[in-house]
Amino acid sequence: MPSYLFIVFIAVSALLIQSAYGDLYMQNPRGSNDRLNENGDRDNDQRLFDSQNNAAGGYCWGPELSYYEGSILSIEWTNQHSCGNDNTKCELILQYMCSDDSDTADPTQIIRDGVTTQTIQTGFSPDNGTLYYNYRNPNLGDGSTYQYGMNEPWSYWWLCQARERNLGLFTGVENVNGNNAMFTRQNAGGTRYGFECTEERDYYPYWHPSPWKDIAVLTNADECSFIQSNSQNVQAKYFCNGTTAQQLYANNERDCVTVSGTWQSVPSWGLPAPVCQDAPWNRDNHLGNGFNGVTNHYNWTLPSGGTESCINNGQCACVLRMRYNITVAEVPTTLDSTNSGYHNSPVQDDPTVQANGYNYTLAMDTAQTGRTFQDRSYMFRIIPRPSGVSSSATIYNLNVRGKRGNIVQTYPATEYDFVPTHLEVNQNDYIHFQWTGCDTNPNNNAGEGTTSTDRSNIVQIQSMNHNYPMNDSQIAAAGALFTDPTVRARMSQIDQVNCLNYSALVAKYGSLNSNGATQDTQNCFLLNAAPTPRFSGELVQMSNTGTFYYMSTRNNDFSNRSQKASIKVSSVWPVWKTAVIATTCSVGVAGGALAGSIFYAKKRPLSKIAEFYKKVPGLNKI
Repeated sequence: MPSYLFIVFIAVSALLIQSAYGDLYMQNPRGSNDRLNENGDRDNDQRLFDSQNNAAGGYCWGPELSYYEGSILSIEWTNQHSCGNDNTKCELILQYMCSDDSDTADPTQIIRDGVTTQTIQTGFSPDNGTLYYNYRNPNLGDGSTYQYGMNEPWSYWWLCQARERNLGLFTGVENVNGNNAMFTRQNAGGTRYGFECTEERDYYPYWHPSPWKDIAVLTNADECSFIQSNSQNVQAKYFCNGTTAQQLYANNERDCVTVSGTWQSVPSWGLPAPVCQDAPWNRDNHLGNGFNGVTNHYNWTLPSGGTESCINNGQCACVLRMRYNITVAEVPTTLDSTNSGYHNSPVQDDPTVQANGYNYTLAMDTAQTGRTFQDRSYMFRIIPRPSGVSSSATIYNLNVRGKRGNIVQTYPATEYDFVPTHLEVNQNDYIHFQWTGCDTNPNNNAGEGTTSTDRSNIVQIQSMNHNYPMNDSQIAAAGALFTDPTVRARMSQIDQVNCLNYSALVAKYGSLNSNGATQDTQNCFLLNAAPTPRFSGELVQMSNTGTFYYMSTRNNDFSNRSQKASIKVSSVWPVWKTAVIATTCSVGVAGGALAGSIFYAKKRPLSKIAEFYKKVPGLNKI
C-alpha cells in the first residue's frame, strides 16, 4: 500500500490553486502565455507550461534582451481576481532559472525559446535519431537554433512522471485519472505541458527538488515564516533514487527504504530565503492597476556572477516565472491525509443550499475553488557589467511594455508604455535603456508605421502634458536627460538605416500621410527603418539633476494612446559632507546640552549638578 504520510502539512497549507476567472499576465518582462511567433492568439497551450490563461494573452516573441548583473528590473503584472484583500487567500510567486548555453554546455539543460509552436517531444526525432532536446532543424531558423522551446530539463519531467503523486492532497469531487505526479486536481488527465511537473506547478513550497530558484512570495505576511523556511533556496529537497520503477515511484523516505531505494538529498541553492511580504492590493474581476492606479510590480535585483556562474562567461540564458495561486475559505487547510476524495469534500459542484427559508443553487466548481495561474517571460540574458562600472553602482533597467493595438486589441496586455513609468534615481546612478517587441502583431491592430511592427524611441518633452519634442535650445535651457548629443540622437533614431528623406518620400507617394508612405520600411519619420523590434540601448550614468519627461514619437497619440514617462534624478551629498554635518550637529547638540546644564546649576546652586560643577576645575569659576 502506498504511504499517506507524505508531508501532508505542506500539501494542504500550500493549496495554491485559484478561483475561476483569475488569469495572470506578466507585462514586463513580456509574458509569453505559451505564445511564440503566431500572428494572433497562441496556437498551442502545451508548448512550455500550463498557464490556465485565456488564449488571447501573451506577447509575441521578440529578440532577447540582456540585463546587467545586479541591476534592478521592475516586474509588472495584472491578475484578474483579487489579491492583497480579504476576498481570497492569494499568493504571487516569483522564480527564475538560468542555464549555460555555450557550445560546450549540456543540451539537456539549455533554456531556449525555440522556433516552432509545437511541444518538445520526449524521445528521438525520426529523421536522424537526435534527441528532441538537441534537435536543430536546418529548415527552421538559422540551422544552429534549437527547434523546440524548453524551460525545465527533460530529466526533471521524467522523474516527475515516474513518481507517485501526493495522495494526501485535497481533490474535492474531481476524478484524478492517474497516480503519478503529473496528475493533480487541476490537471486530472495528466496532460503534459513542455517538461513541466504538474504537481510542482500547482503547489508551493514543493517538497521534491525543482530547478526553479525563488525570488519573492507576495502573500499574507503571516505565512512568511513557513514559506521562507521551506524554500529550496535554504532547504535541501529529497527524492527516491534507484534503478527500478518501484524505487522511482516512491515519494517519501519510508516507501523509498522499503523498496531498497536511496532517499537522495539535493542540496539547497545556498541562496537567501525569498523575500516574503504582503501582496499588493488589487480589486477582483479586473485586469488593471493596483492601489492609486499604480501597476502592481516588484523590483528584482538580478543575480550576479557569484550566484550564477554562467554570467561570468556571457552565456547565461534565463527565464522568469510567475504564479498566481488563490483559494477560498471553504477549502479547509487542516485536512489529514485521509481527507482527500469525493466523500470528504467540503465543497460540491453547483450545490443547492438554503438561506432565509429559500433554496439557491450556487455557482461552485471544485475544479475552480482553488487554482493556479501562471505566466513566464521569454528567454533573456544576464551579462557581466561593463568595465568601469563597479559592482556597487546602481543600475536600473528601463523597458517598454505593451504592444501594437488599441485597448480592445491589446487586451489582456496593454498599450505601449515605458517601465518604470515614473522612475526615481540618484545622481551618478545608471539607467540601461533597452526594449524589444515583435513584427508578428495581428495585421489589423491599430498603430503607426509598418503594419504588425512594434517600435519605440525616446525624445525629451517639457512636461507630461506636452506632446511636442523639445528642440536643442529648449533642452539646453531646461537641462538634458541625455547630456551627450550622440546618445540623444541614437535614443531618438534607434539605429535606423537606409532612410529616405522628406523629398524622396513625397516624390514617391505624393504625401507623407499616404498609406504607401506610412508602410514604407525606409520611412524613418515613423521609425520604420529600425532593423529589428529590439533596441539594445545605452547604459547612461545620470549626471544632471531634476525631473525629465520624455515620450515616443511613434506611439504617443495624445489622448488616444499615450506613451510618456518621467525620470527624477536627485542630488546625493558626498560622504565627507554628510560626515561633517553629522559631526557638527553632534558637537552643537553636546554644546547646547552643556550650556543648558550650566544655566540650570546657576539658577539652582543647591542642586546635585551645581555641586558637581563646583568640583570641576574651570567650571567651578563659572
